[in-house]
Order: sequence, then structure tokens, then C-alpha cells
Amino acid sequence: MRCICCLSNKISHRPLGMDGYYLCICCGLIFRSDITEKELRESLTKHYQHDDPYEEVAISKQIFFNSCLKRLASHYKGKMSILDVGCGYGYFLEVASKMGWDVSGVEIVKNAVSGARGRVGGRNVFHGSLRDAGYLDNSFDVVTLWDVLFIFESPFEELRETYRVMKEGGIVGIRVRNVLFQKVLRRVYFLLQRACSLITIQNPTVFHQYCYSKKSLHLLLERAGFANIRVTNSPLSEGDPYGYNEIKSLVRAIKIIIAFVSMCVFSISGGRLVIGPSLLVWAEKMPTSNKKSVGQGYV
Repeated sequence: MRCICCLSNKISHRPLGMDGYYLCICCGLIFRSDITEKELRESLTKHYQHDDPYEEVAISKQIFFNSCLKRLASHYKGKMSILDVGCGYGYFLEVASKMGWDVSGVEIVKNAVSGARGRVGGRNVFHGSLRDAGYLDNSFDVVTLWDVLFIFESPFEELRETYRVMKEGGIVGIRVRNVLFQKVLRRVYFLLQRACSLITIQNPTVFHQYCYSKKSLHLLLERAGFANIRVTNSPLSEGDPYGYNEIKSLVRAIKIIIAFVSMCVFSISGGRLVIGPSLLVWAEKMPTSNKKSVGQGYV
């Protein structure tokens, strides 16, 4: 068994006492190897089988959506094309469309596809995987993968396909949970579990099939061909859309504190320490005629 990010075989079994999970000692990636892509798809389909339950979550991410699009707009001039992989019900695409972007989406869950098509148009959203969509080479200025890279059976192949459909000089945006934060939060939660139960705080930790560190994301994106990779703390969703606690103001206050501390640590460390709950990644597909060294481009 080899790590998908650093290709190391230094794999430790069952980190944190979680059955089925493995830890790559070299780069900090935590992953599961006991679930297939078919099982993942079935799980996702079941998760989305009812009427759209995620409008509140989407509303809570408006600051994140607007922040990312504003940053991209400062780099591109005029109408540009954007592909959202795993677009869900199309909330991000709807915001991008209103800002003048030429939008497209890919989504494997049928109910979510119907919702997305209702927001941005039927021809703009493909039902299936990115590889199934068969887009031409160099089709999009920007490709985004918000909270989806951790559920692919083969994240490396997905990123290679992403690289193929991007234009030279194009930008990829990725958001995933920060495994460093999740590991610390898990320890704290179980240490204070009794106190948390008294104030009705549910276990807030999330471990997906692939749980990335800053280092593992760098290595994975470099393997896929990307350059100018920058990993930062992602803006947090507002409020408590996932219902972790009945006292909404408590969750809001905790998030404000976490965001402030994460920002301070990132700034003081010169960007070396990224400790927030989620990681936001920007990277480029460099023009073949104008290769730049990492750190000199958009991000």
C-alpha cells in the first residue's frame, strides 16, 4: 500500500483508534482503504435522496463563495468560464453566474443535479463524474472542487482530469477539512465529552475517506502537475447550519475565536502553520511557454 500524495509505503494502521483508517507518516494524510467508489456513490445518493436539505448550509457559505469569486475576478478580466466539480444543488454556480461568469457543473447525485439545473440551466450541469463528462482539453479558466476531493476513490486521477480540462494559466480552487484541526478537535472533544453532553454539543469532528494535511495537499497537487500552490485557512461558514448545538450563539462565538486564532498563527508563522478547520487551496496550470517558479504566480 502506497500513499497517493507522497508515494511512500510508510503507512501506519488505525491512527487515533479509528478502524479502517491508515496514516501516511511522511505527509500526514489519513485515509480509508476499505470502501469502494460504488459504495461512496450509494452513500452520497442516499444522503441527498430527499428534497434539498442544504439551503441553510449554502446560505452559511455565502461569505466563502463571494470571497473566492472576488479573488478570481481580480485576476481575470471580462467573462470567464468556471467549472464546479461536485456542484451539488448549484448554489456556488448561481452566485458565480450572477457575477457574470460562464458557469458549468458536474454532479453525480440526480436530485442535486435537478436542483442545480433549475438554478443555472439544464445544459450547464452534467449528471455524472468529471471523467464521464468528456470535456475537451483546455476548456475552463477555473475549476473548483469545494468539499469533494476527500470522497473520490482516486483523488490523483481526478486532479489529472481537472488539469486536462483547464486552460493553460488556469486556476484550480480546492476546499477540504484540515486533518490537523480534526485530530486535535477529536482529542479535545473526547477529553471533555461529559461536559459537552451537558450543553448538548454533538461530536463536531469529520473524517472522510481522505483527510488531508497542508503537506499532503502540496505533494498531491505537484504530482498532478500543478504549480504555484498556496494553502491557507478557509473562511468558515456562518452560524451553525449543521446543528452541532442548540445554542446557536455559542457556536458562532467559538467560530469567531477559532478564525481569529487561525489567522494570527498563519500570519505570525509566515504562512507555514495552517491550523483552521478547513484548508483553502489555490494552484495553477502553468503555460508551457512561460513556466514560472512556485510562488511567483497568481496565488
